[in-house]
Amino acid sequence: MRSWPSNNPLYHPLLAPVLLIAVILAVYYPAMLSGIHPVDDPGIISRYSTSLPLSQIVLPGNSYYYRPIIELSFWLDNRLWGMEASAMHLENILLHIANTLLIFYLARRISSVDGSPLIPLLAALLFALHPINVEAVAWIAGRTDLLLAVFVLASLIYWLRWLATPRLKDITVALLLFGAALLTKETALAFGAVIVLFVMFWPGTATLRQRISAAGIMVLPVALLVVITLVFKNETSGLDRFLAGANLHIVQGIRDGMVAFGFYVKKLFEPYPLNFAIYQVQPAYALVSLALFPLLWLLVRRHRLASIFFISSLLFILPAVLVAVAQIAWTPLAERYLYVPSAFFMVGLSISASSFCCKQKKILYSTALCLAGVFAVISFQRTMLWNDKLAFFQDAVAKSPEFGSVYHSLGGQLLQAGQVGRAAEAFAAADRLNKRDSMRTHIKAAIMGTKIAKGEMLEARGYFFKVFTEKQDASADFLELLYKADGARIVNLTGQDKALLAEDLLETLGLLYLKKPDPFWLYRSGQFAMNTGDKNRAADFFHRAHNAAPMDAHYKASAKTYYLRLESGK
Repeated sequence: MRSWPSNNPLYHPLLAPVLLIAVILAVYYPAMLSGIHPVDDPGIISRYSTSLPLSQIVLPGNSYYYRPIIELSFWLDNRLWGMEASAMHLENILLHIANTLLIFYLARRISSVDGSPLIPLLAALLFALHPINVEAVAWIAGRTDLLLAVFVLASLIYWLRWLATPRLKDITVALLLFGAALLTKETALAFGAVIVLFVMFWPGTATLRQRISAAGIMVLPVALLVVITLVFKNETSGLDRFLAGANLHIVQGIRDGMVAFGFYVKKLFEPYPLNFAIYQVQPAYALVSLALFPLLWLLVRRHRLASIFFISSLLFILPAVLVAVAQIAWTPLAERYLYVPSAFFMVGLSISASSFCCKQKKILYSTALCLAGVFAVISFQRTMLWNDKLAFFQDAVAKSPEFGSVYHSLGGQLLQAGQVGRAAEAFAAADRLNKRDSMRTHIKAAIMGTKIAKGEMLEARGYFFKVFTEKQDASADFLELLYKADGARIVNLTGQDKALLAEDLLETLGLLYLKKPDPFWLYRSGQFAMNTGDKNRAADFFHRAHNAAPMDAHYKASAKTYYLRLESGK
């Protein structure tokens, strides 16, 4: 690494890192105030706030994906600050800072001209402010891509050091970091191809034999992860879901893949319109994919080192293309998948700019600074939008008007805002447009919930039996809604009508307790049993509720009082 002249303050080694950190904090600080996003974040909070044992995190087969390192980070969030949202958002920002500094370090080693840090600084700045990366940084669930990038970029640095001067220490650290990347997200498998690309074509003193051996050794962690996943996989794992969705028509799959690939490449250059819920894109993006091949060929011939980074960026897009083709995620396409590809793209851009710098230095610097300024404004506005959940999903619906799932999310926000009528319209649109079986019951439950919110309890009950022929076919969430609707109705009934509905509620609560064993349902069953006049059954319910209830349950003492009173009256 070149030493920087100390007599010029612009060349001070701390200036660029401090500037990058300050810019990122200025743009992304609103994310710390955005709280919990309604998509995926609640599941993370719910799962890890229960203080899971480490064995359920480290050992495979206990969750949908095998991602022990990202899971460990959430586990530590609970242990250190009780899943406090602002702290978790700050972690995302700090990870983004770490990745930006790693890019600056990479670009400075590879592309600096006469020791100048300006081109590496601009490359890192464009990555730090690129609007396509807001989703990964501003969303707690986006931490997966941020943490993956840390391990990938750090591993690449050690690989380049090994290629320059082969040493056991460097290749060992590189492999360990690669293994950590694999245990963070499956996308790291693409890094295996990237490593082979660098090992075989990046200049350095490593001999061909050493390079071939290194490429072979690199396969070991990949093979180990695949074996572990296959051995411990279950029917609900991410692998099973991908394989289930992989039974596609070959021609259709290739066409969809080319469209998705072209769309992602376009997003690297021109990210607008930014959208959290990308449902479908224009087929014409396949032409972008076709145009890439001659462009890459020209790039390889003229800028070999830069082309290695550009090709690496494209290799990291391939897993996102597979997700789009197999349709296995909440959204077929997502901006956060471009976080790692954009990192490699920016380093490649800095290498290309280095060869252009000597002739057109002023044009290059002014253009990059203007672009960084535009990126900063857009990213700040987008980060602010993440703070307003209702406006966020209204924006998503406006950009994806045919996507049923996003209407469901919008309806949830409208319901929270007390706009029940508009929420009902959003849920109706979600039901009409939905094409995903996994969302069907969630949307139906939301529709029933709006009827209850509007006080239409009898209509809510009728809707329940429109969805389910028998009560036992319903999920616990639906049974809870039915209990809520009938529980509100029984208050206004008397005599035989009240007794009949109480018996019906007892049946509902019995099924609810089977599917969601909560002692509170036993307590409520005791109350409704009293409405039927069956004191013996009521006493049994209250006794069981008292014994099973947690010590701090608000109904525990009441259950005991009811039980003792009924027993004494026998």
